[in-house]
Amino acid sequence: MQYQRTVKLKDGRECVLRNGTAADAQAVLDVFNLTHFETDFLGSYPEESTLTPEGEADFLQKQTDSDNAIEILAEIEGKAVGLAGISCVRPREKTRHRAEFGISIDKAYWRLGIGRALTEACIECAKAAGYAQLELSVVADNAHAIALYESVGFVEYGRNPMGFRSRKTGWQTLVDMRLVLDERVNKQKDAVLFLHGLGGSAAEAEHYRPLFPDCDVIGLDYHGIEPWTAGEEIRDAVFGLCGTYRRVSLIGYSIGAFLAMHADVDALLERAYFISPVVDMESIILALMAQAQVTEEDLKTAGTIPLEGGIALSWEYLDYVRTHPVEWSAPTAILYAERDNLQPRKTIEDFADAHGADLTVMPDGEHWFHTEEQMRFLDDWLLKEQR
Repeated sequence: MQYQRTVKLKDGRECVLRNGTAADAQAVLDVFNLTHFETDFLGSYPEESTLTPEGEADFLQKQTDSDNAIEILAEIEGKAVGLAGISCVRPREKTRHRAEFGISIDKAYWRLGIGRALTEACIECAKAAGYAQLELSVVADNAHAIALYESVGFVEYGRNPMGFRSRKTGWQTLVDMRLVLDERVNKQKDAVLFLHGLGGSAAEAEHYRPLFPDCDVIGLDYHGIEPWTAGEEIRDAVFGLCGTYRRVSLIGYSIGAFLAMHADVDALLERAYFISPVVDMESIILALMAQAQVTEEDLKTAGTIPLEGGIALSWEYLDYVRTHPVEWSAPTAILYAERDNLQPRKTIEDFADAHGADLTVMPDGEHWFHTEEQMRFLDDWLLKEQR
């Protein structure tokens, strides 16, 4: 790609932003090596670079000839003082909509506006190349860079506490950030994913749409009831929504809440609303076994034992819930019914205390909210929890 623009800096000087060419190879290498020496926020050390001027010239020429990648050079009075670039994350059908962004600036020229100018130039080029998303990773201690990225629209979507290992400071946390570029994506809108209970369906999401007027409420018809299969479906759905919407929340009804907590999506959620949640599946399975007079040895030997009502006891399921305790960090509000016949109130209260969740109990309510009074209570609760 090719790019050319001149910007005025905070000190009044002009800075030329242009795509690097083969003739800039040595200047680019010099800036790369200098910037990687000056700061501990970049991903390598100067001596680790294996590029020769000839190799750099070849790289710059390829970037210039490319239709979806570029290396932009920042020059002041003919001197190269900064670099930034974009390239495809991976040229595969599933990932070619994503570009990654990198930047480095000579420390002597920090705080002049070059970083913002280079960042905006790369965003412009990424849009021109047709990317839907621009991504970067930044050291968590680099507060100035994070503030810049946030000011142009990047949002955090994850952290890696062992992203870098610095010679000076040890482990450095990396903050993963992304910027949605596709204008077809409604970046000003939020989404709510609805997960139904046993025997329910995604169509139940229709009831919740008027309660979230500024959001798209989407029901998920997950097919598995095992946490290891349904969890994968839920995880894929949440990741997909995160790529389209500004923020994603979740409503989990009964076992839908349990499955959500085994989908490893809590860090991606703005908020979770759990209605009559199953938080202790082991106790439910053991109660069903006692009712059917099935011992653990019986179940382990048989593997699965069908019960009335189309459900079955599963040794694999029981072993899973025992070996995979719930880990949940999303801000959560819980609505519990006083006459819930699946989970004791003490179990729900202990869960809420352990996970910092807001708990509301409906007097004389039932596990399945269905009467007019119960539905009105549920709706009022959801509206209140959004304030």
